[in-house]
Amino acid sequence: MSPARASAALLALAALGTVLARIWLSVSEGESLGAALWSLFRYFTLWTNTAVGLYAAWVAMGGRGSARLAGGLLLSILAVGLVYHLLLAHLSDLSGLEARIDDMLHTVVPLGYLAYWTGAAPKAGLGLRDLGLWLGYPLVYCLYAILRAQLDGVYPYPFLDVSEAGPGGVALNVLGLLLAFGALALGIQALARRMARGA
Repeated sequence: MSPARASAALLALAALGTVLARIWLSVSEGESLGAALWSLFRYFTLWTNTAVGLYAAWVAMGGRGSARLAGGLLLSILAVGLVYHLLLAHLSDLSGLEARIDDMLHTVVPLGYLAYWTGAAPKAGLGLRDLGLWLGYPLVYCLYAILRAQLDGVYPYPFLDVSEAGPGGVALNVLGLLLAFGALALGIQALARRMARGA
């Protein structure tokens, strides 16, 4: 197995293993599997760690990597870590296994994927046309999170809480989020072009 596939395999184990551990923890605390999946997959963190794990598993099994998909996942998993540590970490009061899982989802996997992308992921050919896909993912997630909250009243993140911020406030929050994603995306693309030229 090549070093790139080996690193992808390790990343897949870390990401998917952590997601499965989080689901198992919820089930072990008395939730049904269906209830655990419904509750946990309200979070962008779980969506993105799962996507990273599946992509890494595909590469580890010999699948061809895509610069567009690899870069989009980098954008989203970095956002998971940055948003958590800048805006949400102070709201968390976890301990034991739950805290370790939280560390994996918000710190270890994002840094691990950054290392994988830097060293092994394809980077050539990225451009502005890729921004639609890259920004479409968080936009679709935000719409999903807001719509599903109408069913159970639970908003996954404070900045999406329509009951607190109102529709206009949430719309501004989502717009700000997309602008921040866009700025980070442009930085990733600039770095990718520089690294591709130097390869």
